Amino acid sequence: MVLGFNDNAKVFIDTQFPSNLSEFLGITPQKLKGLVEDHMQRKMEPNYAELVLENEISIASFYTGFSFRHYVGKPNYAITVFLSDDDILSKDFEGMMRRIAYELLPKREALNFDDIFGRYYDMLKNEELTPYWEETVEGETSKVLIKDEKEHLDTEEEQIEHKTKEEIPTEPGGYELLKEFEAIKEKNQELEGMLEEKTGKLRELTNKYTELMEEKNQNNEQVEKLKAEVSEQYIKLEKWSQQMADLNENNAKLLEEVKELNDNVSLRKDEIEVKEKKIENLKKELKSVEEFEKQAEKSLKEKEDLKRINLSLNAEIEKFATEIKKLEEQIEKSKNENSIHIDSITSLKLEVKTLKDKFTSEKKEGEKVKNDIFDLKKEIKVLRRERDHYKKIVKDNNLL
Repeated sequence: MVLGFNDNAKVFIDTQFPSNLSEFLGITPQKLKGLVEDHMQRKMEPNYAELVLENEISIASFYTGFSFRHYVGKPNYAITVFLSDDDILSKDFEGMMRRIAYELLPKREALNFDDIFGRYYDMLKNEELTPYWEETVEGETSKVLIKDEKEHLDTEEEQIEHKTKEEIPTEPGGYELLKEFEAIKEKNQELEGMLEEKTGKLRELTNKYTELMEEKNQNNEQVEKLKAEVSEQYIKLEKWSQQMADLNENNAKLLEEVKELNDNVSLRKDEIEVKEKKIENLKKELKSVEEFEKQAEKSLKEKEDLKRINLSLNAEIEKFATEIKKLEEQIEKSKNENSIHIDSITSLKLEVKTLKDKFTSEKKEGEKVKNDIFDLKKEIKVLRRERDHYKKIVKDNNLL
C-alpha cells in the first residue's frame, strides 16, 4: 500500500496492489492507528518500522518524512508491505523500500502509476531492488550509512590513526606532522560538535514550527466552528422574528373579529329594544275590548314571535359570548407567547454578542501565531547560513 498523510497527520489509503487488498485483509485507516503513532513519534523524519496490527497482521513500513525538513522521494507518504508468517526479511529490506519511495512516489501523477506500482511489487518480492540510503535534507542529499558500512569506516579510521601515530614519527619532520594532524583532528572535532549543535537546534526549531502549524490549523478549525455557530444563531434569530411577525398578524386578525362580534351584539340589542317599544305603543293604542282583544291576540302572536326571536337571539348571544371568551383566551395566550419570544430573542442576541467576542479573540490569537511563525522562519534562515558557513570551512580545510 501507499499511505498518505493529511495536514492533521491522519492517514488515508492512497493506492494499493492488488486493488482489493484492504477489503481482503479488512484494513481501514482506523486499524493503522498504531503504525501512524509509531511513525509520528520519530520527529516526523524518514523512518522504518516493523510491527503487528490488532488483527494479528504483520507489516513493514517506511515513512518518507515531513515535507519541510527531511524526506525521501516525496514527503508525507508511507510505503507499507503486508507480510505472511513465512516471510523472512533480509538486512537490505529497508533499503529496498527506500528505493521504492525514492523512484516510485515522484511518478504518483503518471497515468500508468498502478502498472509501475505492480512492477515494483514484483521486484521487491524477488529481491531485485538495490538498497537506497540517501535522503533529501532541505534541498540537499545526504548519505545514510547502514551499520556494516559505518563499522568499516570506523575500522579504516582507526588504522589510519594507528599508522599516523606509529609510522609518522619515524619520518623526517614526523613529529611536526603528527602535531599538525592532532591540531587538525581537534579542530575537526570542534567543528563537528558545533555542526551537531546547530543541526539539533535547527531540528528543534523545525519541530516547534510543526507544532505551531498544527496549532494554527486547530485555531482555524475553531474559527470556522465559531463562524458556523454565529450563522446558526442568526438563522434562529431570523426564524424567531418571523414567528413574532406571524403571531402579531394573527393577534390583529383576532382583535378585528372580536370587534365585529361586539358590533353584532349591539345591533341585536337595539333591535330588541325597538320591538319592546312597539309592544308598549300597541298596548296604549287599544281602546275597546274588541279592539283590545283583537289587538291583544295580535300582540300575543307578535309577542310569541318576539319570544322565539328573542330565544334565537339569546342563543346567538350566548354563542357569541362563548366565542368572545375563546378569543380572549387566545389573545391572552398570544400575549404570553409574545413575552416568551421576546425573552428568547434577548437571550439569542446576548449569545451572538458572546460568539462575536470569542471570534475576535480567536482571530487575534491567530495573528500572534502567524507572527511567531515568521520569526521562526527568520531564525531558521540565519541557522542555515551558519551551517553553510561551517560546511564551507570543513570543505576548504579538507577536514572530513
